[in-house]
Amino acid sequence: MDLFEEQVEKTPDNIAVVFEDKRLTYRELNEKANRLAHYLHQKYGTKGDDIIALQLERSEWMIVAILGVLKSGAAYLPIGTDLPKARAEFMLKDSRAKALLTCTAALETARQLEGQVAIENIGQIYFGGIANPEYPGQVYQPSIISSKNLAYVIYTSGSTGLPKGVMVEHQAIVGQLHSLKLTFFNQYKKVLNTSLNASYTFDVSVQWILGSLTSGYKLHLMPGGVQQDGNLIIQYLINNQINILDAPPALVKIILNGDLDKKIINLSQILIGGEAVSLSLLQEIYQHEAFAKVRVTNIYGPTETTINTTSFTLDKNKLKELASVPIGQPLPNYEVFIINDQLELNPIGVAGELCVAGIGLARGYLNNPELTAEKFVQHPFRQGERLYKTGDLARWLPDGNIGFLGRIDHQLKIRGYRIETAEIEQILLSNGAIQSAVVIGYDFENGKELVAYLVPKTGGRMPNVAELRRFLGESLPGYMIPGHFVELDELPLTSSGKVNRKALPKPDGSIGTGTEYVAPRNNIESQLADIWQTVLN
Repeated sequence: MDLFEEQVEKTPDNIAVVFEDKRLTYRELNEKANRLAHYLHQKYGTKGDDIIALQLERSEWMIVAILGVLKSGAAYLPIGTDLPKARAEFMLKDSRAKALLTCTAALETARQLEGQVAIENIGQIYFGGIANPEYPGQVYQPSIISSKNLAYVIYTSGSTGLPKGVMVEHQAIVGQLHSLKLTFFNQYKKVLNTSLNASYTFDVSVQWILGSLTSGYKLHLMPGGVQQDGNLIIQYLINNQINILDAPPALVKIILNGDLDKKIINLSQILIGGEAVSLSLLQEIYQHEAFAKVRVTNIYGPTETTINTTSFTLDKNKLKELASVPIGQPLPNYEVFIINDQLELNPIGVAGELCVAGIGLARGYLNNPELTAEKFVQHPFRQGERLYKTGDLARWLPDGNIGFLGRIDHQLKIRGYRIETAEIEQILLSNGAIQSAVVIGYDFENGKELVAYLVPKTGGRMPNVAELRRFLGESLPGYMIPGHFVELDELPLTSSGKVNRKALPKPDGSIGTGTEYVAPRNNIESQLADIWQTVLN
C-alpha cells in the first residue's frame, strides 16, 4: 500500500472517490482504511496470506474495505451480494476466510452464512487509529508483508463443477499498475476522472480502484442501475466528465443504443475487453460523431495473469484493412508465447496455445495444487521461471500483433464473464431427471448465448424451463444459467464416441417454459407478440 500512501501525502485534499452524492478526499479515504486495518489486526491478528472476505453493495465503503484489508496485511476475497448461498458458502469454506465484512444492505444475506465465519457490519464496527500501519512496526510486527504475499483471491468458473480461487500477489498488481501507467495513463498530464463499472468480484476492478488511487485520479463508481440504460450511461459520462472508460462489448452496445447526439466531450479513451471484439462493433462506434476523437483499445488478459496482458489500439482509418480485431502485443512486464503441444514455439501464422510469462502471473489456484501444476508450468525457455497456459488459441500475425482465435477447450466468455461450461453440465447432471447434458455458446443474431442440450432419463419427465432455471439458480450466478434449453432423445456422437458439438441442432424451444400458453386475444396483443418475436429472435 506504499504507492497509495505516497499519493495521499502528495494530494491529501483532492477528491479520491465519488459515489452518487458522496465524496471522500485522499486523506479521508486513507484514515477510514487505516481505522479498519487497525481493527482487523487487533481483533483477528491479520498477517500476510490471511484472507478477509467482503460481501458489500457498491458504495464508497467498498473501496474503504478493500484498502483496509490490504493495509491490515491480509488479502481480500470479494463475494457478490447476489451470489447463490451454496456458492458463497463454498468460497468461504475453501478460502478459510478469517472474517466476512458486509454492510447493512447485505447483512441479511450474509447472516444466512453465519456459523462458517465471523460477520462484521462495516458501518457499525469499532474502528482503530488513523495512522498508517507500519511494516515492520511494534504493533504490526506479526503482520510483516512482502511483495510475494497475497493481495486478493478471485473465484472464477471451474471445469470440475466447482469455482476455483485465483491467488494474486502484491508484486503482480504493482507490475500491472506500472504497465497501465506506461501504456495508458502517462500520456495524460492532468488529473483524470475514471469510472469503475465492473463488479468488484472481477479483477478488472483492481486496475481502476488501485490504478486510479495510486495515480491521484478521481475514481467514480458507476451506480448499478445506470449500466442497463444507454442514455443514463451517456449522461453519467457527461456529468462526471469521465476521461477514460473500461467497457466489455456488451456495455459498449448499450451505450451505442443511447442518445449519441449529446457530446461526450471529456471522453478520450475506451478500453474494450472481457470477450472477443467484432469489427462490426468498432465500425458502429466510429459511425458516431460522439466518438470521433476517442481512442479505442482492445485489451486482453486472463485473471491468472492479473488483469491485462496485451493491448491493440485501433486506427479508425485502417479498419477496412483488418480481417478481425487483434489483441495486440504484450504490455510491459509481460511476455507472450504461442506454442504447440510440445511447448515449442509456433511460426508466424500457425495457430497454437497462447501462454504468458512475467511478473503478473498469479501464484496459482487456492487449495488446488494439481490444477496449478497443470496450468502454471516450468518456463521452457528460461530456467526458474513459470509460464501460464491460457487455453486460448491464437497466432502471430505478420505485423507483430496477435490474432485471437477462440478457446482450445470449452471455456467461454459471454458478456465479459468467463464461464466453464463443464461446471454448468456437472450441476445439470446432479438433477435426478437428467441423463446427459451438454452446454455450448451459440451465436444468435444478437450475440452469443448459453444453450443447454439435455437428454432425460428413460421413462422420466424432463423439468420445464422454469424448474431448470430455479434448480441452477440454487448453485450458479445468473450469468451462468443458459438462456435456452433443448431436449434431445440422445446426444450426437463422433466416431470416437465423444459428443459431436458441431452436430447439435439449432435451439428451438423444445422444452416447455413451465407456464400456460395463452394465444393473442385481440389485434393489439397479436401485434405485441409479433414485436417481441422480432426483438427476441
